Order: sequence, then structure tokens, then C-alpha cells
Amino acid sequence: MNEGPAIASSCYDHLGGLLGERLARRLLELGWVTGEPAPGVTPQGWTGLAELGLDLSPLTAGRRKPVAMCGGHIGAHLGFLLHRHLLEAGWLARTPDGLALTPAGKAALRRLGVDLEA
Repeated sequence: MNEGPAIASSCYDHLGGLLGERLARRLLELGWVTGEPAPGVTPQGWTGLAELGLDLSPLTAGRRKPVAMCGGHIGAHLGFLLHRHLLEAGWLARTPDGLALTPAGKAALRRLGVDLEA
């Protein structure tokens, strides 16, 4: 997966595009999230996502739907938290065309096992 405008995009307030789909696929493979018909974060997911630096406490504190699949990526509140975390951690950078993966982001997502090849 090359750096550039097509790497990721915002879908409403969560991570979309190719990276959003690949990250969702990997989180499903790891068993950190469950897909339809009952999307959610598993106990392993709470631990793993916390180790990545995500604060998941807002998932249980608000009125917003915690987890939903939005096409091939993760939407709802978890999708928003992932999007925000990747930006705040410096894994993604805003560009005029969307979002670009930074070197730090590439390294972190590779360690997680996300497929970053085109």
C-alpha cells in the first residue's frame, strides 16, 4: 500500500477507504471485534486496543451505538475512536486529498499484521 491520498479517507467521522477496510479485516481476524449480525468488541479486543493506546471507555458511556460495520470498515463509536487515535498518534496525516499513512503508522500497523501491500 503506497502512501498517498487513496490510502484512507474519512467516512462520516470514522476511518474508511482501503486502510479502513484492511484494519477492520485484521481486527476481525484477531478476534478483537465481531462482525454482523452482532458487532462488538471482544474481551481480547478491549485488551489489545488498550495496548495500542485506545481509550475505549466512551463505548459504554454514551448513547451512541458502540460498534457497527459500515460497508467493509468499522463505523459507529469504535470507528470514530480508531480514526481519532490514528490521527492523534501520528499514524495518519491529513493531506489535501484525504489521509496518508505516516512511517510511524506503517510500522505500527505492520506490527499489528495489517496488510499494507497494494
